[in-house]
Amino acid sequence: MPFPIAPFLVLLAPFVFLLLEGKKPREFARALSLHDNKPLPTLKLAFTLFSRIFVALLVVSLVLRFFGLLDTQKVVDVIKSVPSYYLFLAVAIAPVGEELLFRGYLQKRFGIILASLLFAALHYGYGSVSEIIAAFVVSIIFGLHLRKHDNVSACILAHAAYNLMTIVLVSMVA
Repeated sequence: MPFPIAPFLVLLAPFVFLLLEGKKPREFARALSLHDNKPLPTLKLAFTLFSRIFVALLVVSLVLRFFGLLDTQKVVDVIKSVPSYYLFLAVAIAPVGEELLFRGYLQKRFGIILASLLFAALHYGYGSVSEIIAAFVVSIIFGLHLRKHDNVSACILAHAAYNLMTIVLVSMVA
């Protein structure tokens, strides 16, 4: 399996877009909502955000199960089939790039709904309706958080924690 470059391209994209807009590198942090983030308040926000997405995804799972659309086994199969360095990237690199691109950059220009639709479309690769719907719901929650707190760091931490939890749970049942 070739080394995945997509997470790195997603990570690079918001910076390239900002350069194309004429922003200077010293303006990047503020432009992407990475400014004035104090560690303890950011960790508290990330924990709260993680809790919200956890509850929201439980509700989404129950609704999808009720309608016979819960197909999370596809995601489990993908997680089990990829090399461990893919899983590392899913926790360490993908959340940073995805949150900077979708929340820090795209949401500010196109709004929460369009950024969330694009975020959900990015997760189409799993071939799972559940994953696409879950990604959309999580993206809306992250988007509302960013609008209220202007702190993308908490989104990154909550996203990484969610990816890690998913990988650990899948590994435990494997």
